[in-house]
Amino acid sequence: MKGKIGLIGFIAVVFMFAMGVAAEEAIYYARCNLKVLDGNQITWVNWQASTNFIPVNTKLKVTRNGSKATLVNAESGSSYTLDMGADGDQFLEKFVHKTQVNIKAFPANVQASIKDTIAKIGMTKEQVYIAMGPPGYLGRDQTLNKTYKEIMSSDLWVYVRRRFTKNIGVGFDSAGKVNRTEGIYR
Repeated sequence: MKGKIGLIGFIAVVFMFAMGVAAEEAIYYARCNLKVLDGNQITWVNWQASTNFIPVNTKLKVTRNGSKATLVNAESGSSYTLDMGADGDQFLEKFVHKTQVNIKAFPANVQASIKDTIAKIGMTKEQVYIAMGPPGYLGRDQTLNKTYKEIMSSDLWVYVRRRFTKNIGVGFDSAGKVNRTEGIYR
C-alpha cells in the first residue's frame, strides 16, 4: 500500500511539473504591427476599425493554449488575447517571431509606411506584412488556417477594413513587390 501511495505521489508531482512547464511563457517579438480591438483583442479582421496597434518588434511574453494565445507586453505589462487561427507554432509565427525584424535596413520611406501601418507601391511582401500584418484573405481564400509561408506565397492580399465597407487590396508583381493597392486612403 505504501508503495502505491508513493507511486501515485510521484506521478502527481511529475504531472504538476509537466503542467507547469507547458504553461511557461516564451519570449517573442511582434513580427508585424498587431491591430488591437476591444481593448485587448488582437485581430487581422476589421483592420481599420481601430487605430491601436502593438508595434513591430515589441517584446512579448507568449503563453499558448490551443489556438488561443496570451501576449503580454514585457515592458508595460499590458495583456492581449489572440486567436491564432489554429493550434501550433506555424500559426503563432504569423504574429510573433523569436528574433526582431531589422527595420533600419529598409529605406526611410518604407520605415515611415511601416510606422503608419500602410502599404505603398514598391514595398516588398515582407515590408507590407510588417506594416499591416497578416491579411484576412488571399484573393477569396480566408487566411485563418494559413501559415506565414502560405501567405507569403500569394500575390493578392485582402484586408477587411470594416464590416460592410470596401476592403483593402494589395497586389504584388512577379518580383514580390507591390504593384497596386486599393482602398488605402493615406
